Amino acid sequence: MIVVFGGTGRLGRQIVERLHSDGNAVRVVTRDPSSAKPPRGVEVVAGDLLDRPSLVRAVTGARAIVCTAQGGGGKGKNGPKGIEGTGVPALIEVAQDTAIENFVYFSTASARPDSPVAFFRLKFAAERALRDSGLPYSILRPTHLMDTWAEMLAESLTGKGKATIFGSGENPVSWVAGVDVARVAAELAVSPGQGWSADLGGPEALTLRTVNRRIAVSLGVEIKGENTMPVRMLKTMSPLVRPFNPVLARQMLMGATLDTEPQVVDSGEIWGRYGEPLSLSAWLETYRPGVREGV
Repeated sequence: MIVVFGGTGRLGRQIVERLHSDGNAVRVVTRDPSSAKPPRGVEVVAGDLLDRPSLVRAVTGARAIVCTAQGGGGKGKNGPKGIEGTGVPALIEVAQDTAIENFVYFSTASARPDSPVAFFRLKFAAERALRDSGLPYSILRPTHLMDTWAEMLAESLTGKGKATIFGSGENPVSWVAGVDVARVAAELAVSPGQGWSADLGGPEALTLRTVNRRIAVSLGVEIKGENTMPVRMLKTMSPLVRPFNPVLARQMLMGATLDTEPQVVDSGEIWGRYGEPLSLSAWLETYRPGVREGV
């Protein structure tokens, strides 16, 4: 049995589908089982990273745990302090009491102890807790998912004909497809953890301006203007809106980081083992917004 925390999210669903299609027994843990729509044959149980008894029940009989749960888009107890700061360490402690063969944890390539974004600092701390736990583990650190960004950028392009730009929009990024990340995660989950971590970036380093142009072409729309958010504005506004909208404040800092921090990683060794990843253009042919579920 492979237990997936965060299995109802965008990336988590793809991992669940991949594991299930490969013939594995899969259990999805979610706070609201009634809202989950997993493939037929996938078990769904109620569980909360902040409720230890529910974690114990959820991992009973499991040989592997996959955790994609993250608090980047949440607030309060469902934000980074609750999920990365408290929930993930609690899950690690529960996993220590079971015969887990691999704890597959999803962090981010931006995770580091000195990041200006608290979410990234807490991701790094969760990685460290897992490394220090003595558990067999694998840590995957994707860059920015094509899936998430394409949906957001396409909404602005189709609605107002405007390209969304953070900062200069000229910082290259190793965008990666969720379907490729899910493939790696599924293969890792069925193997014993070997105590390693890997950054996962796609085959191209593209600027945000280039991504907007390619999405516009794939959707057949014309870019008529830009919705530009300068880095200085993002950094200045973030603390001002935090008391009223902590999620937006966090997204502003992430947007500034996208344009000011290195976002290119070399994942050639990983893809050499697990198969070549999709380029953005190849991904858009099948998964662009409005074509099919999966973005």
